[in-house]
Amino acid sequence: MYARRLETGPWFTVGEKLDGLAAHQRVLDVRHARGDARRPYSVYVHVPFCASICSFCALYTQGVNANAHERLDEYLDAVLRSLEYSPWYGSAEPPTTVHFGGGTPLHIGLTRFERLVRALRDAFGTSVTCEWAVETTTSSLDAATVDLLEVLAFRRVHLGIQTLDDAIRRRVGRRESGEAAVERIMDLEARGFLTSVDLILGLDGVDELIVERDLQHLYEAGVRMFSICELRERGRAAFPAAGDDRMRAERHYALWRTIWNFMERVGLIPIHAGQFARGPQDNLYFTHPARGEDCVAIGPYAHGSAGHVSYGNLLLPDYYLAIRQGLAPIAMGVDYGAGERVVCALERELLTHRVSDTVLCDVLDTYADSFQHLLDGWLAEDLLREVDGGGELALTAGGSWFVGNMIADARGLAEGR
Repeated sequence: MYARRLETGPWFTVGEKLDGLAAHQRVLDVRHARGDARRPYSVYVHVPFCASICSFCALYTQGVNANAHERLDEYLDAVLRSLEYSPWYGSAEPPTTVHFGGGTPLHIGLTRFERLVRALRDAFGTSVTCEWAVETTTSSLDAATVDLLEVLAFRRVHLGIQTLDDAIRRRVGRRESGEAAVERIMDLEARGFLTSVDLILGLDGVDELIVERDLQHLYEAGVRMFSICELRERGRAAFPAAGDDRMRAERHYALWRTIWNFMERVGLIPIHAGQFARGPQDNLYFTHPARGEDCVAIGPYAHGSAGHVSYGNLLLPDYYLAIRQGLAPIAMGVDYGAGERVVCALERELLTHRVSDTVLCDVLDTYADSFQHLLDGWLAEDLLREVDGGGELALTAGGSWFVGNMIADARGLAEGR
């Protein structure tokens, strides 16, 4: 096994490096090359504001008072103006899914949030099958908020539960009791929303018994999509596995095995790294790479893609400055070459926990002995197993836990390491 667990993130280390202007033009080129072809795509909207910053949060967000109207208006104005720079603006094909993340998207206020949703619909369109989803907390879902989400035809509400244990919830700043959070979930389910939840693995005091109890309680409340995140210190990518940190890593992996076994028992399958559901249809945003969809990035920090081009948006305040100057707010991008696209395809399949014979053959044809050595190691460590002798490989519990490491190894092929 690996000495420490790595997470995976945007890949900007190989391929043709592009500055913001070049990245925007390359994305435009990809889009225009397709003409009127109705290629599916998803939309991600990043809202980088919260009432306060949780101790366990490692996301790009800022603590902003709900009454800081000028700051929140500035964000909304910039995002609305940015829509016209998107190559998908006015597309004849509506998106498959629109996902609001952050931060806490609803923290901008219901009036601003509704304006943003309606502007996105004007810019990209919508359909009865489009999955509109928002990340939030149960304490944010008062009656007016839930009513608005229903009016706006949101389908999925992604909730930052973290744990149901009341003592630990108080310690991490959750205002509601675990029981109240579960009641909120049941209310959402009764009104026809699909609920998905975040749980943090590794909070101090959370053991296998608490994890098992939380999972069972949430499952009985109707939750069928779980997103499991390992605890991270804000600003650190991973804990080194040495001394006390090694013991912590071992405890985290034991908790992960408890989660994996529970999911197998209730029939939920891994659909993306750290995500379990009945199938990909339960979370169309996180599974868009497996469908080969482009991703439209809206808002500061958001990352997107168009074919073989990936890009990331500027952070605040540079995002605002670009908009004022009449520029697309993209920080940088990368255009992948043929060999790198092969590794990207492998990465997409590793994230979905199934690697097809077609992708395996493509990587072997491109990287020959280098990949064969890597593949042999994964199989020997029981990170991958054959599925029914048909040539397809599936990640094990260990492979799912260390998928970031496997992806880092695969990227090493493209980087020439």
